[in-house]
Amino acid sequence: MIEAEPSVALALRLAEAGLIQFGRFAQPDGSFWPVQVRLRWLPSYPVLLHEVATALAVLLDGLHAERLLSTPAAIPLGTALSLHTGLPMTYALEGAHDRPAAFAIEGAYDVGHPTLLLTDVLATADQAERLIALGGHTGLEVHTVLATFDLGIGGRGRLETTGYQVRCLMVLPALLDSFVQAGLLPVPLRATIERWLATAAWVAK
Repeated sequence: MIEAEPSVALALRLAEAGLIQFGRFAQPDGSFWPVQVRLRWLPSYPVLLHEVATALAVLLDGLHAERLLSTPAAIPLGTALSLHTGLPMTYALEGAHDRPAAFAIEGAYDVGHPTLLLTDVLATADQAERLIALGGHTGLEVHTVLATFDLGIGGRGRLETTGYQVRCLMVLPALLDSFVQAGLLPVPLRATIERWLATAAWVAK
């Protein structure tokens, strides 16, 4: 029996636990997506939280970072990664974009820290770009974005085009075959997701 790659096996466990779901999910802008990634729920699954943090730590190899900056949704995961690696963590508050830069990010830091931005789910590049700008105003120099789950709808490409390094633990388009083979994703719904990916990626250009 051929074993799945670690990131694939982890994605399957997340889907089995309900942290990756397929169907029809309303978004704040009124649109509907065929996939929902609920990594905010990881603290309710401590074994999975530990596994995800351990897998993310491997992606830090070769990176020079003195601080970890977490998006609001990724704070539990960032805490686990900080505990695992010893990398000091800072984090953006909910509504950070509506606050002055000095009050938008919590943690101990000073000017000039090479910083890694952690996001749980990478969709478009908008949130990452705003937090990178906020970090720059407070002395956190973000050069790399670490994404736990990349939806594959253009965010990574835009960040890389603007000069940021992006490392992703799991990427949705590369996982579709495995989800289908595991019985977690019906074939007709896979076709829906592929159409959605193509449309969303085109809009993001």
